[in-house]
Amino acid sequence: MKKIAIYGLTALMGVAFAACDNYDEPNPQPQTNEQGVVLEADQVVFTNTISGENYNLATLSGEGRQITVATFEAPELGDLYSYTAEVEMSANGFQNVVKVPATVVKGTEEGAPYTVVVNPDQLQGLYYKGISKDPGAKTVELRTNLYTVSANGQRAHIGDASNVYGPFTLNLTPFPATYVIEQAYYLVGTATDWEVAKAIKFNHSSASPYDDPVFTLKVDIESGWQWKIIPESTFVTGDWSTMAGGSFGVESEGEDSLGGMLFAQTEGGEVYAGTINENNSFLITINMEELTYSFDYAFENLYTPGNSNGWSQPASQMLFTSNYADYEGFAHLNGEFKLTSAPDWNGVNYGAGADKGKLSTDGGAGNLNAPADGLYYVKANISSLTYSLTDITTFGIIGSATPQGWDASSALTPSADFLTWTGTFDLVEGELKFRCNDAWDINLGGETDNLTPNGANIPVAAAGKYTVTLHLDILPYSCEITPAK
Repeated sequence: MKKIAIYGLTALMGVAFAACDNYDEPNPQPQTNEQGVVLEADQVVFTNTISGENYNLATLSGEGRQITVATFEAPELGDLYSYTAEVEMSANGFQNVVKVPATVVKGTEEGAPYTVVVNPDQLQGLYYKGISKDPGAKTVELRTNLYTVSANGQRAHIGDASNVYGPFTLNLTPFPATYVIEQAYYLVGTATDWEVAKAIKFNHSSASPYDDPVFTLKVDIESGWQWKIIPESTFVTGDWSTMAGGSFGVESEGEDSLGGMLFAQTEGGEVYAGTINENNSFLITINMEELTYSFDYAFENLYTPGNSNGWSQPASQMLFTSNYADYEGFAHLNGEFKLTSAPDWNGVNYGAGADKGKLSTDGGAGNLNAPADGLYYVKANISSLTYSLTDITTFGIIGSATPQGWDASSALTPSADFLTWTGTFDLVEGELKFRCNDAWDINLGGETDNLTPNGANIPVAAAGKYTVTLHLDILPYSCEITPAK
């Protein structure tokens, strides 16, 4: 039978003093905190007691009951040591772990097993913080770490650090939410002739609306345009609701702000419609946890008129976006330029802000500036009104199909306007990508007629001499990989 080893510094003190003839006060006193008893994993018999039933945390809390996670049989430790446990909870295979404090309770009868319990209130708080805010029933995984601990709080893991008991599943229902967020929300107003049946659904992620309460919708607006928001429970009826929360609007009649607080309809009451007094495309964002709304400019592209293209939007390069806030793309710049939302000067025009890297929509704002004639990767955020320029000094191909493999880029040669890059290479069967400045910060891949940042590797089907041409003048970016003549 394996022995239980108790380790501590106390037993070493005599040796330490004997070896230290010149020991003199007031040197620090030696440590006397004993480490917990060290046990091997096979000295513990662990039994999962979580059943397949649903554990309602609010009910358990109201009844003052604990959740019994497991029992275990283990050697008696005496008066100076005890057992403790920590339960780990996860909803994604322990890629993310929430640590839940647990209590080990010793049975009152001789030979009775130890019991591991967790408090439902603590479990609720940690579940809400680390797993989900959704009040709906969910299945999570639990696993348990067991320790021995001394009276002074020094603990030792039973078995090595990787030894855990579990995992096993727990079906739980969290406490009810203090507020209601429905699965979907809809826009009604001028755009729908105020008919609920024509309401336009907001876009939303696949996450629970309690974990992601933000909904968005792009709309084209003419001055005088009015709006309200309705939840799915109103939409499915096909008509306006008199119930509390049946619609959402603004606080006062005629309010024309581009952002502010949403107000819920009261029982039998009504909320006011918001008004937008501007002609433009907007991205409406509503947060149904914070009850806020905002109308932000939503342009499909930004243009880059300036010295390099004769201040002509149609002759400039466009920046693209995936969220109507962040825009990016390649542009040939030479000194002064601006960003514009339209292919003319009739939209929103962005010039230099008061500080470096800042944009301004003031009509009198100065021009932005690129330090030299060349190709730049331009990034702009029209919400924070910021921008940056990255000077593109090289463009090359890299990958298993290229002369230098994945170790280094093989350089392409730019055209006079830096918008076409070409080269002839001996390629082999494999893959390649395009990258800038011999680094991976800015790279292109994907389909040859639709190259995107960080896109997939581009296949090369057979070995041979090829001419590779990269086109950056128009969106989407594209390339040609053709046999060399």
